[in-house]
Amino acid sequence: MIAFNFKPKNIYLITALVFILFILFFTAIFPISLDEFRLAHDTWAEVFKQIYITLTTDSPRFMMIPYILLLGLGLTGRIIFIILNPFVQLFIIWGLFFVIKGRKLNFTTTKDYYLFLFLCLMYILFLPNSSNNIFWMAGTFVYSWSFVPVLILLCLFRQTIDGKFFKSTFLKKILMLFIGFCAGMSNENTGPMMLCLFILFLSYCKYKKIKIPSFYYYALAGVGLGIGAMFGSGANKYRLYHNWHHTSWITTTISEKLLIYLHKFNGFLNDYLWFPVIILFGYLFALYETRLAILKNKNFFIGFLFCVCAFVLALVFFMSPEIGLRVYYSTVLFFFISFTMQLLILQETYSINFIKYLALGLFILWLVWLPLITIPYLSLYKADKQRRQVIAQAVKKNKKEVLVNRMSVVGGPTGNLTIVYYDILLHFFDDKLEKDFKIKLIYERPNEIYSMTAPIL
Repeated sequence: MIAFNFKPKNIYLITALVFILFILFFTAIFPISLDEFRLAHDTWAEVFKQIYITLTTDSPRFMMIPYILLLGLGLTGRIIFIILNPFVQLFIIWGLFFVIKGRKLNFTTTKDYYLFLFLCLMYILFLPNSSNNIFWMAGTFVYSWSFVPVLILLCLFRQTIDGKFFKSTFLKKILMLFIGFCAGMSNENTGPMMLCLFILFLSYCKYKKIKIPSFYYYALAGVGLGIGAMFGSGANKYRLYHNWHHTSWITTTISEKLLIYLHKFNGFLNDYLWFPVIILFGYLFALYETRLAILKNKNFFIGFLFCVCAFVLALVFFMSPEIGLRVYYSTVLFFFISFTMQLLILQETYSINFIKYLALGLFILWLVWLPLITIPYLSLYKADKQRRQVIAQAVKKNKKEVLVNRMSVVGGPTGNLTIVYYDILLHFFDDKLEKDFKIKLIYERPNEIYSMTAPIL
């Protein structure tokens, strides 16, 4: 018999291990997609050339650099990503906890456990299209991994607001300059939001007479440089004038853009059962009831700020020609923070552990949904494996060409848990396909470039 010692540390460890294994499993079985295939190259000269092309004509984000470098390592690079990804996602959970509570998890007591479990389950079940944000290699680098430097700065902001002072050193200044640069060059929406939050943070500290370490100004400079590098690269302008999906967007007016986007924004709200609106209404009602006095509550102020920022992040997308559910990643994380802080305020008011009961409810929901989440991924993995076996057999028989099918996607229990997968056959890469698979692939042509095997959510 194995004796389990259910000390607080072991309970946290078991939960973290389950979370890591969950992320590891789905990351490992997620097939190589269109972007990995398109950007992968054989020689380092081609890899560095691809980094330059990507940053100047396609995706001007800092995390595209390590992403393409890992693709240059081939299978080794993918294995490195699969191993690291669960720990990066767990770090994000830790960071969310830190921003919410203003301190690290306390592993010596179960006091923090339900909040930790709640954040893990919210992250797994309610991310906007988790298949693209935490399992798909390209999307993970662009959205969740690129959020890490933003989260580091948010954690530092929270500690400084709570009165902790950090001594500045030369190495810290250089490190903060780099972290700020990565945060500023994270995304076209998150980077500018980080600059706004930085200005608000510095203004708040000046108003409250909070001492600010000098390294923050290096981080601010880094954020500015990152935003400048992202928008100054010309990639966004290039896409507008050279991608037919984007070019038509130039001729539409702002009011037309807004009307088109409102339908997509309503779809986002419907996926989340209008909870973002309910959260905002809760904050506004509290402001009205207390005649703004509740703003003196630090947790309320921070939660309300994240709620407003989340809506701003969501609404700026009306200027973008293509909106997939995954682009709301940072928006939803801001809503997570805001919602959780609202629950903590309710707990203080009514002395009821709302987070405990919600965490237990989400755990039951996760157990019920787990087969419904797993089956689509296994189906996709099996389809990819079968297609590769067909290709391998044809190559072995010295055939010149082989007939293959594009892969279909099975729906998940909800829209945000449904897989969005970009098959390598969705674009015209015939020469690269033949070079990589050593045979000519005959397949059904897509009706349009980047058409999807699942509807845009």
